[in-house]
Amino acid sequence: MNYPLLQDLKDSFFDAWYIDLLIIVGVVFIIILFVRRQIRSSAETQKWLRDKVKEKTFELEQEMERAENSEHAKEQFLANMSHEIRTPLNAIIGMTRLLQEKSPREEQVRYLDAIRESSDNLLVIINDILDLSKIEAGKINLENISFSIMERIETAINTLRYSADSKGLELKSNIAPDVPQFLVGDPYRLNQILINLMGNAIKFTEKGGVEVKVSKVKDKGKKALIRFDVKDSGIGISEDKLEHIFNMFTQETSSTTRKFGGTGLGLSISKRLVELQGGEIEVSSVLDEGSTFSFTIPFLEGKAIKEDETKFAEKSINNKLSGLRILLAEDNEFNKMVAVDTLEELIKDVKVDVAETGKSAVELALKNEYDVILMDIQMPEMDGYEATRLIRSYNNEKINSIPIIAMTASVIKSEVEKCFESGMNAFVGKPFNPDELLDTIAKELNTRR
Repeated sequence: MNYPLLQDLKDSFFDAWYIDLLIIVGVVFIIILFVRRQIRSSAETQKWLRDKVKEKTFELEQEMERAENSEHAKEQFLANMSHEIRTPLNAIIGMTRLLQEKSPREEQVRYLDAIRESSDNLLVIINDILDLSKIEAGKINLENISFSIMERIETAINTLRYSADSKGLELKSNIAPDVPQFLVGDPYRLNQILINLMGNAIKFTEKGGVEVKVSKVKDKGKKALIRFDVKDSGIGISEDKLEHIFNMFTQETSSTTRKFGGTGLGLSISKRLVELQGGEIEVSSVLDEGSTFSFTIPFLEGKAIKEDETKFAEKSINNKLSGLRILLAEDNEFNKMVAVDTLEELIKDVKVDVAETGKSAVELALKNEYDVILMDIQMPEMDGYEATRLIRSYNNEKINSIPIIAMTASVIKSEVEKCFESGMNAFVGKPFNPDELLDTIAKELNTRR
């Protein structure tokens, strides 16, 4: 028996199922295509990203290499520049000092004073440039030792006494009674800041004087906040220039540079050195009446320095060093003259042999008995580093124990480190200070006796 209606329903059901199946298959197919395309697209994206990262990494490495090469070139330039200028300056300053100590005639004194002041100004400029380079490179290392605040102030005043006296200026200090006698910090950088500010004050003051005041602001935890005020009666600074006065290469006007000289680096360096020690610096000024530069630095309270830590100069160095035999390795004729004459003037009955090359320095060190060797670095045939390494390499305790002091115009930190790495015991930079040289010789000999 046929049932048309039932048959129609059955046919309709199978048609619907078939259509649904086709739709499902189609959707699955589309999804598969989409997923494959996404995977392919993702792989291509990942490859593109990897290529980009690789490309950027390569570019970054090249930039870093260029920066390192640039920094090395800059450091090498500064080292060469410093050495080439300091070498003749050592002779100029040394000979001027020797002549000033030989009772020159009145008219000669004026010329010698002018040479000395001009040389000192040039040395300040060189030191400023080197200090700025070290600060920018983050290569300033701060000391943390006990020192006498009174001695630091006296040292700064004595350094600038000649400049003040030549202009008829009064140079004085005032330390408040509540300031600790001994502080812990970096006395050398403090001294540098004081000399920069006081020297600047003297430069821009024609009459009156310069005063340094030291006071304790407050106790800051375990530290005392110490305030230094450097006040002058000079030309002052206009109000619109005050906010820029600590910027690099800044002076009030171009006429200021022409009249008073300088690079405009001293104040910028002082500001950075103060901030490196956790302090602050400021200035107040009235045009034509004077300026006051003030800075604060937190210091720990220190202890009295033991007697055996004081300078050898306080213990009659000349008598202790009399009769020394010294080997001087120096190829520059003028610097050789300055060194020999200075040593003969400072040390009684001293005997100085001179080697003009590193090679001859080694030969003389092996041939004769010396108490100390003063070693220049840049010499013909063999430099001071190699000469020192050769001397230290010999299996002879007496030769190996000879103190070798670098006495060189190469004062860049990396060059100084090379001196110690080669086997030298101490370092004296050119232009050398006679007292520093004598003190260094005495200390090196004392540690070996």
